[in-house]
Amino acid sequence: MPATQAHGAGSHFVSVSDSPLITPEHPTFSGFIFKIQANMDPKHRDRIAFVRVVSGRFERDMVVTHVQSGRKVRLSSSHKLFGNERETVDQAFPGDIIGLVGHDGFGIGDTLTTDPAICYDEIPRFAPEVFEYFHNPNTAKFKQFRQGLDQLLLEGVAQAFHLKDTASRVPLLAAVGPLQFEVLQYRLETEYNAETRRESAPFQAVRWLPTTLSPEDLDTLSLPTGSRIAFDADRNPVALFPTEWSLNYFAQNNPAIPLNPLPPKK
Repeated sequence: MPATQAHGAGSHFVSVSDSPLITPEHPTFSGFIFKIQANMDPKHRDRIAFVRVVSGRFERDMVVTHVQSGRKVRLSSSHKLFGNERETVDQAFPGDIIGLVGHDGFGIGDTLTTDPAICYDEIPRFAPEVFEYFHNPNTAKFKQFRQGLDQLLLEGVAQAFHLKDTASRVPLLAAVGPLQFEVLQYRLETEYNAETRRESAPFQAVRWLPTTLSPEDLDTLSLPTGSRIAFDADRNPVALFPTEWSLNYFAQNNPAIPLNPLPPKK
């Protein structure tokens, strides 16, 4: 399994091209989160992070490092799932998949390990191509709507952006394809009893801006007509463009500002 070596203090990671592969025989426990599923038990609204064990041996109640945050976490609620049935897992080995309940800070692609020097490469991602607003027409159900949306977004079904200089609470969502929005709407209505109304947004492309840009820098950017500055869930700045032409126009007139189709690595 390709890994990235961690260098220096804190949570700064530098990818090394000649990093050794982590084999199943490696004695250190390590694994990566490849899926997050919300609301698996509607009675408790729980959230399960699925981890594939890559190396070493997993033991329930062991303390590991969540590499992306640098935090130490105790893995006490570990399960094997089959349909609606759950079975507590006390041990697991390379190739096994375990479900961890109750860790809101975990994300898809994160690394769990007893050796903080191990950090697995991120799972490949794709740039969003469709954008919609999700409205909640029934204000009495706003709590269910907001809770369900927050939980489902953590699964990676879609991404949420907050437009700069707007007080609107209507979330702007982005996805690779419209089917993701259909799934999101269906699950909001069936699992959270939250009615939704979808509205197409006037954007066709999003690009992440350098995180080094200050608020003043963002204010001085000259954007093509119909373009907007926004922020993703991690407060990284992005530029939203109504057409590919406007994206290319901005790139040609601002060669000193690199545009990235994907957010920066955590």
